[in-house]
Amino acid sequence: MRILFDHQIYHYQNYGGISRYFYELSKGLLRLDNDCQNTIFLSENEFTTEKSLYNSRKFIPFEFRGKGSIKKYLNQKVSENIIKKGKYDIFHPTYYDTYFLDGILGKRPFVVTFYDLIHEKFSHRYPDILTGFDQVLANRKKLLKEASAIIAISNSTKRDIIEYYGIDENRIHVTYLANSVNAADSEVASANKLGDYILFVGNRGAYKNFNTFIEAIQPLLIKERNIKVICAGGGAFQQNEISLLSSLNIQNQVSQVPINDNSLASLYTNALLFAFPSLYEGFGIPVLEAFSNGCPTILSKVSSLPEIGEDAALYFDPENKENILEQVEKFIYSPGLREEYKIKGLEQAKKFSWDLMSAQTLDIYKSIL
Repeated sequence: MRILFDHQIYHYQNYGGISRYFYELSKGLLRLDNDCQNTIFLSENEFTTEKSLYNSRKFIPFEFRGKGSIKKYLNQKVSENIIKKGKYDIFHPTYYDTYFLDGILGKRPFVVTFYDLIHEKFSHRYPDILTGFDQVLANRKKLLKEASAIIAISNSTKRDIIEYYGIDENRIHVTYLANSVNAADSEVASANKLGDYILFVGNRGAYKNFNTFIEAIQPLLIKERNIKVICAGGGAFQQNEISLLSSLNIQNQVSQVPINDNSLASLYTNALLFAFPSLYEGFGIPVLEAFSNGCPTILSKVSSLPEIGEDAALYFDPENKENILEQVEKFIYSPGLREEYKIKGLEQAKKFSWDLMSAQTLDIYKSIL
């Protein structure tokens, strides 16, 4: 089968979960003897350096006014020309721009993937997340209407699509994501020098619920001054976060570190526990990262997280500080419990793989031809 992916996510991201998804999907489909082409022309995305999958090049290396707009225009024109030639069986856009609809409707089937409905569900609570996103929401509605098939990355996301857009459930297929982060021995040894720490991964703002989490565990950190919180990725602390940590008298126990795949895996491997207090996740790849690297895991009991974690994690109400503290302390004060959930997590992680996701996606493609 000939599958065509477009440029979109590789233009918008230099690195990220969605571009990793399409990178892993492309690799998996190739292993299943399919022909995969991608239209990306100009890219700084780290995945597009693999020339067996992508025929892209870097744009002008220095910055100038209008560089982004020129790059976007050229990428879209190249995509439109390749789509127009029609030398593919299935088209799978990598994000939600509708630029391709006029050139494809009635000619070739297309599939669209939905990851979450954060903006639809939480815009009333965090209105800032809608900034610059109004057109994307309109595009998503149009793509849901016209797509030959819809992929959701969890049953939770599938239920949200049905609730917010009224889509027939038979048009929506669920394919789970997987983990790509595993520790090398050298990295494990370096992270081991950090001492005892609780791991928090990724963005911290809005629905990620970092402030509530750190306020909840503050009594533990005051009592156990040897325990730290390591925030992996998510950018340096903002002034409001620095002020919060200082007001709680834990500023010397909470730090932020930049990450790559190897260093992140080692942080999971050496942590006392991984905590994911998010108010909403379409899937929650960090859950599988933690499981795969033997890290005891504690999760919000919301959205997709119980679906992915099943009985391999402890759960809490992410808006109940007493409940958060209670569950964290179970792991902190029970090495035996940590070991039990380390083993459970390793077993749960085996249920997810990129090869399985690719095979299921191929079945979806076949069903609409």
